[in-house]
Amino acid sequence: MDPTFSIVVPTRQRPDTLLGTLATLIWHPGDDYEIVVADNFGDDEVTAVIRAVQERHPRVKHIRSDRVLPMSENWERGVAACRGEYISILGDDDGFLPSTLGVVRKLLALTNARVLSWEMHTYWWPDTVAHWNRNRLYVTLGAGDVRWADSRADLVNSYRRPVEFGHLPTIYNGFVHREIINTVIDRFGAYFVPREMSPDVTSGILNLTHTSRYLHSLRPLAVRGNSKRSTGTSFWIGSAGKEQQSIYLKEEGITVEQLTHPSLIPSRSLAICIPSIKLYVKDLLFPHDPELEIDRREVVRVAIGSLNMDADAYDQNLRDALRLADKIGLAVDPASIPAKSQMVQKGLQGPVISGNTVEIGIDCDLANVFNIAGAARLAEALSPELNRSLMDTEVAEPERKAG
Repeated sequence: MDPTFSIVVPTRQRPDTLLGTLATLIWHPGDDYEIVVADNFGDDEVTAVIRAVQERHPRVKHIRSDRVLPMSENWERGVAACRGEYISILGDDDGFLPSTLGVVRKLLALTNARVLSWEMHTYWWPDTVAHWNRNRLYVTLGAGDVRWADSRADLVNSYRRPVEFGHLPTIYNGFVHREIINTVIDRFGAYFVPREMSPDVTSGILNLTHTSRYLHSLRPLAVRGNSKRSTGTSFWIGSAGKEQQSIYLKEEGITVEQLTHPSLIPSRSLAICIPSIKLYVKDLLFPHDPELEIDRREVVRVAIGSLNMDADAYDQNLRDALRLADKIGLAVDPASIPAKSQMVQKGLQGPVISGNTVEIGIDCDLANVFNIAGAARLAEALSPELNRSLMDTEVAEPERKAG
């Protein structure tokens, strides 16, 4: 009998973090799920890790490519190998919580949602290039609410906030029903489209365009890991991530210029990279929708406002922002450009309260935790139990408005 859940773990030559990621999956009870490791031409060490895990969990499927594939292509083959009704993708330095599948089973039985997404805790591996966060776990606590969200409203908001993407209901932070994936494949020949773009971001937009609503858990159900080889981290802190950026671009077989939408300017700054992805998706899905536009003036504003987030890349990012401003005919007030300053980066220790949410920073050296599996267990121990009333009553409907 086919499983209910398929969890794809795409991996590219990261045996050390992969072992921890798989450890967070095989501890789940039940026989209604499978694990598909989409091995992107890994070496014998990667194979040895997977075989060791298969001895503990026979439902781990290993598919290895015979050459290095672009990320989207490897994710696509992983999804194609799945037999489950619901599919999720978990990065090879990320982890599920011990309760993840149990909560997911209950929520889907209650709501029959076709897309279920969730917030995530964050773990910075000991080798992360963000040195101030090394071996730090950030646990987010708050109301255990689960809500229906209006897909159209969130799609509009996503384009109004061109640089944001963490709120999208991606297959990377949730489960997506096979019917939605197959609908996209029937339409475009693949689920991760456009193929050259970051597949996590594009999947979130595609999920919004192929649903009227989706279910979202404000309680984190997984831990996002940021290790040395994390591509996202390498672009977030570009001055320290140049090596991984170069590896990524080489393996993708593409240049920054080719990745950049023609209405923008080539840049490795996330403030320009993310809007570029959204513009390419717009061209494919809704080229004539007036509500789904990218305000390039807002892109310039955000790029300038965030210059000191990575002070070592300040000069290059400023040049890129001013080049974009010049391209769109925007006069930038010199007074709006913050002076270059080296921000004191310091890892959070202890609780920080913001509204109804509490974030706890934990030095994992003190907790004797050094990988994603330990971090996931620790996050679980600190997390409140999902509000039991949500399991017995109807989940609140979305507010049908764009904010």
